[in-house]
Amino acid sequence: MTPEGFAKVFSLHKSVRGVQRATGISYGSVHRVYVEAVNKGLVEREAMGRKPANGKHSVGCSGKGGSGEASNRPKDPKPEGRIKVLKHTDFDLPADGKIKRYFFTSAQNATKIHKPFWENLLALADHYTAEVFVSRFTYAKSGFGADGDKASYIKRETNPDEEGKRKDAWWAKELNDHFLDDQVNVAPGLVFNGRMNILPTAARPLSGFETFNGRKSGIFPHVKLAMQSIPSGKHEPTKFNYTTGTVTQRNYIQKKAGLKGEFHHCYSALLVEVDSRGNWWVRQINADSTGTIYDKTLCARGGEVTDGHRVEAITWGDIHVRQMDPMVRRLGFAEGGMLDTLKPKHQFFHDVLDFRARSHHDMKDPFRLYERWLHNEEDVHAEVKETAHFLASESYRSWCKNVVVDSNHHNHLGRWLKEQDARWDPINVDFWLAMNKVVYDTLRAKRVPNFLRLACNVIGDWNYKGDGWKNIQRFQFLDEDEGYVICDDAGGGIQCGQHGDLGPNGSRGSPLTLARMGRKANTGHTHSAGIFDGVYVSGTSSILDPDWVKGPSSWSHSHTVTYPNGKRAIYTMWADSWAAGHTVPSN
Repeated sequence: MTPEGFAKVFSLHKSVRGVQRATGISYGSVHRVYVEAVNKGLVEREAMGRKPANGKHSVGCSGKGGSGEASNRPKDPKPEGRIKVLKHTDFDLPADGKIKRYFFTSAQNATKIHKPFWENLLALADHYTAEVFVSRFTYAKSGFGADGDKASYIKRETNPDEEGKRKDAWWAKELNDHFLDDQVNVAPGLVFNGRMNILPTAARPLSGFETFNGRKSGIFPHVKLAMQSIPSGKHEPTKFNYTTGTVTQRNYIQKKAGLKGEFHHCYSALLVEVDSRGNWWVRQINADSTGTIYDKTLCARGGEVTDGHRVEAITWGDIHVRQMDPMVRRLGFAEGGMLDTLKPKHQFFHDVLDFRARSHHDMKDPFRLYERWLHNEEDVHAEVKETAHFLASESYRSWCKNVVVDSNHHNHLGRWLKEQDARWDPINVDFWLAMNKVVYDTLRAKRVPNFLRLACNVIGDWNYKGDGWKNIQRFQFLDEDEGYVICDDAGGGIQCGQHGDLGPNGSRGSPLTLARMGRKANTGHTHSAGIFDGVYVSGTSSILDPDWVKGPSSWSHSHTVTYPNGKRAIYTMWADSWAAGHTVPSN
């Protein structure tokens, strides 16, 4: 800043400190220019003491017992505040039979965009006839006090080189037609919180927003991809909170918080699809470093969209065949469903066996045991056969690798073999004896028993022959702690062999403890879909209100889709569709 430039700003702010706050330049630098301006006679030397708004210093205090003119006192700040929160605007629903699509992302001040990603996002939006909206956020790389709020930045967004204006109060001009910094009801029950201004270095950007928007799901602009399921009433739709990712490049203070934020920075957007009834579907649109985007079978690369691309994998929400939701069964595995549409190279199954017949949770509950008897659900062999039939006849596809992940409900079968004496359980005694025989044979061969695989072998020996039995043999049943990594060249690959029930050092597993391992993973187990750093958690394929679940629930019919470039999205089935316009008629 020159002494002449300082004089202009000083005439507006009346103090050296005011100039420093307005420009963001360090106080020491501003003061050196101030001394030069005083020596040149451009400004008067600032007197010691408090300086009122009119630029004149009082020699005392006015009023009772004081001296000086009352007019020289600093003016009281203008009172501010409002009683109610600002109103939301509403997007109109599409016409009957139509679908509207929106892309939501974010942009940092004074930062260049990732041009290939932006071009591909616009190409995909053009393909879908969708609108693209960008919420601006601010990140202070130099100290400037309370003036760093989002509204102040936007008001100052004029010529960034003009004297007196912050030189970082601007956003990439390519985004000018897409800014949306308001609260918007995108669809019934879904709010875009465009007014939100979250620091890009926030490790948990959705923390504290569980009650924000009330019972409505929320979209929050932030550079890091996150998703959280919020518990809902027994018969209410699950509430979700999402972040958007960003379209701007990495631009952080190179200290701990900034370097961590830089690592988790995602070039991404959130796609929202809305039908004429107000139903909505959300999924992540995440680009790699080249800006390439995949969505369903589409690929946007070089500003062009092509179709016919297979996804790398689907990690289904926990299956629980005995209590599987009929809608999920049809949308996922019936002819023309999600599986046949996306044609994954791998599909992963968690908790295929529910083991409802003899769960250890029920063995000391006479009422539950009576219910199992009343509904003809006591036969373990029948449940295993039902599970094997689902694998072999409904879900098996010869054109992909079919992988069953070792899961805690599969091991409920092993616990039954260890803890129960089926001599007093006539309906199950034959299967219990046969299973114990193959388990001891496995131990004698110095192998760890895989209880579901052994059970399928046992029912195979009991005349479960033909094509179905051959298909079962083609499944890969992962053993305990056996990994299965896909997309090896995408940041070290994605671990798909962990169910999620086992944590580090013998602890109970959770998404956050697994995320601390620093390994990308697709897991299940919790039935509550979410994104926690590099860990994506699928929901469940079971009914959402089984008799053993009481109180509010965060469960959902959500599945993780992995694309060829290692990027992922969570698809949630509801309103009889797995994505807008994708349903399967009932037979």
